[in-house]
Amino acid sequence: MHGIRGGQTAIHYKLNQAEDIYFVKIYLDDLNGICVTAPLHKSQKDVEAFLYKKREWIEEKWKKIHGDLYENYLKEEKVTYLGRKYKVIKHTSNQDASSFSFYKGKFHFTYPASLTAEEIEVTLEKKADEWVRIKADEKLNDFAVNSAADDYRLGWKEGNALYLNWRLIKRSKQDIQTVIEDLIEERSY
Repeated sequence: MHGIRGGQTAIHYKLNQAEDIYFVKIYLDDLNGICVTAPLHKSQKDVEAFLYKKREWIEEKWKKIHGDLYENYLKEEKVTYLGRKYKVIKHTSNQDASSFSFYKGKFHFTYPASLTAEEIEVTLEKKADEWVRIKADEKLNDFAVNSAADDYRLGWKEGNALYLNWRLIKRSKQDIQTVIEDLIEERSY
């Protein structure tokens, strides 16, 4: 597996080179990430330059396919966790710091009254993602897998270890289990 940095997200890819391929092609596979086919005469440097150039297209396609993992918290005013959507209750505060917590079946987001609408949106997204990421680390251990960095693949297998994209914690336990089974069986989509 090869990899490059594409902005904030790593772009891991599998490269297949053959004589009968005449141009570079990219396709997305949920479990194997980005798969690239290229002619034998293309160097890895040329392939990576092409991937880097196409990073925005890759991100757009990935997020279109897996939109449920990249929800806009302010738009819906809900956060998805283990397949269920929970309402976000927003509170202003005289405190300088924001907080995000879950109790009584709802998320509570408290933020300083001095924040602008744009700052509220950015802070809510950051705080909600932090909370979900922490829960992913905890819960994915229950499935005997490791939480992993945001990536353009749902999960991967290295030796006997399984890694899942932390955003999968937004899906139901059954959906998570299906991805785990697919990784164990080394299926691709």
